Amino acid sequence: MRTQFPVFLLWLMLVPASVPAYTQVHDSSQKSQTSNSLYTQKSQTANGLYAQGGETANGLYAQGGESTSSLHAQAQPAGVRQAEADAAKKQADAAKIQADAQADVTGVEKTEAELMKQYACKYRAAEEPAKRLVLANEFFGHLYQTGYIDEPIVFPAGAHMDSVDVNVWFYISEWYYYEGEYGLAVQYAKRAEEHCTSHVDEISKSDVYSQLGSAYFRASDYEKAAEALLKSYEIDRKSGDYDRLSSTLNGIGCVFVAGGKAPEAEKYVMEGIAANALTNNLSRRAVLFGTASEMYKAIGDNPKALQYATGALEIARETGDSSKIGVRLSQVANVQLGMGQVEDAKRSLAEAMPLLQESGNLHSYGICMNQMGDILANEGKTEEATDYYREAAGIFLRQKDMRNELHSREGLYRVTKLTLPGEAMLHLERAKVLQDSIYRQETGEALGKYNAIYYNDILQEKQQQAEHQKRVILWTSITLAVVVLFIIIIGVTTAWRYHKRKQTDYEQDLNSLKGQYDEVNKHYRNLVTEQMKENTGMTDDDRLFIGELIDAINTEAEKGIVSIDKIADHMHISVVTLRRRITRTLSMTPQAYVLQVRMHKAKYLLENYRDITIAEVSERCGYSQVPNFTRAFQKYYGISPKEARAK
Repeated sequence: MRTQFPVFLLWLMLVPASVPAYTQVHDSSQKSQTSNSLYTQKSQTANGLYAQGGETANGLYAQGGESTSSLHAQAQPAGVRQAEADAAKKQADAAKIQADAQADVTGVEKTEAELMKQYACKYRAAEEPAKRLVLANEFFGHLYQTGYIDEPIVFPAGAHMDSVDVNVWFYISEWYYYEGEYGLAVQYAKRAEEHCTSHVDEISKSDVYSQLGSAYFRASDYEKAAEALLKSYEIDRKSGDYDRLSSTLNGIGCVFVAGGKAPEAEKYVMEGIAANALTNNLSRRAVLFGTASEMYKAIGDNPKALQYATGALEIARETGDSSKIGVRLSQVANVQLGMGQVEDAKRSLAEAMPLLQESGNLHSYGICMNQMGDILANEGKTEEATDYYREAAGIFLRQKDMRNELHSREGLYRVTKLTLPGEAMLHLERAKVLQDSIYRQETGEALGKYNAIYYNDILQEKQQQAEHQKRVILWTSITLAVVVLFIIIIGVTTAWRYHKRKQTDYEQDLNSLKGQYDEVNKHYRNLVTEQMKENTGMTDDDRLFIGELIDAINTEAEKGIVSIDKIADHMHISVVTLRRRITRTLSMTPQAYVLQVRMHKAKYLLENYRDITIAEVSERCGYSQVPNFTRAFQKYYGISPKEARAK
């Protein structure tokens, strides 16, 4: 059985929540409504084209089947032939209505698509910065006038062109993404990535990587999607913005689930849910729950999948967004089918489909139609199932979603092969075309990976040859050096002994300093341990954690770099976990506790090691500049380091 493309595609992998620098951040729901209006028009057009194709096929079939199966037509009883002719006429009438509707929207759609193409070509061809700036403002003025963005975006004369370029290519990529042109969305997102220089802020770079990952995802290139989204994750993790971080983690989870690696997705999705818990964004929580549901269903844990799908549905009902409610109901139905709860699934789908249709969410609507078609086909209600499959096939044909269209075509073949064999053959032929296309796509990806490995092997072989030549040259040089060294050995003996003595002195000093360091750390840790014993609320695990935390802070301070990220890496835990443990255990912020450890260590060194200079104390506590250390110490204790030593 073929696995249909996951329901979460529309809601879990939409473009990033925020936009690059110089842009006005607009509400994603409003943007989706604008895009859906264009999207709905184009879907109607596609359905019209599909209907025309169906009309042609049915016409050939209704003419008596002379060119396909005249013997079959002659062998059929008159009543059966009449029923087939009536069904064909009904389909032809519906096709004509859809074709008429198509004619009304084709002109508008073509004009909008041509305008976008013209803007992209003009901007790409413009070499002078001043001209590109004028074109950029003209482009964003058009987006504002058409309602694609909520507020006008204007770049000042002094704007750096990298920032301007990033915004233009980002929005063109986003436009093609919403139009279902995922190949073009990838192309223009990559152009935006080329301009992510030091002149572009980190958040904008994250948005570009997120857009690129989303486009790759919808183009079914999961490996590149994960690569782009992981870059966005690294930026968002450092930013401390938990809402952005949870969004990016959700996207990574979606990629792994769609790529057949659901177990690997779990750590990212769960971290995303934990990050979201630190925010008040219920909408994002629903999305994460939806991803978790799809993930656990893929893993095979249906009870957990239903738990998260139900949680996402409850949040969607609270917001009152009909499209989101429809998507969540579709997810619930998908899990219910997996658990054998067919009647419950039918009720969920019956509630979901009108909501999705009214909101313009045709992708999820089409998936629901396929699901309902499957249920009805299994119940033997082939005529009703045919209607559902046909509508779904038209939607996915327009959206170029080969996997879901293949699901529809295979369903149509099953339910029409006995009653409408001519139509069934057309669906079977289309299914074969889709299977071949999917196979070629997957084979091409596999071949590309093979070629990459093959050429890497060739490159590695050449590198090994170069290394061999280097070794020959190296050993020749060493031999000559030994000869020269032997000749001058007598002259350098005295110098060698001198350096040896210096080295011994250095090692003794180093061992002495190491002993002082170990003694200071041991004393301070014992002191803190005694203080922690007085805190009866701490568990043994908490005390162990604090001890390891102190060691990490002191180690990083000796290196001269003290940051929460470095401490977390030293302890092999995430920054989110570190912050949460410190806050819960010590009732203070991580920064405050790090400062406390550094100041206590400084005070201990000043009072007990008077042979160490204040500059050395500053350095060993992680301060590269003595004035900075002096200010921090005086602010913390109310006295200067010199006064502390005098006591």
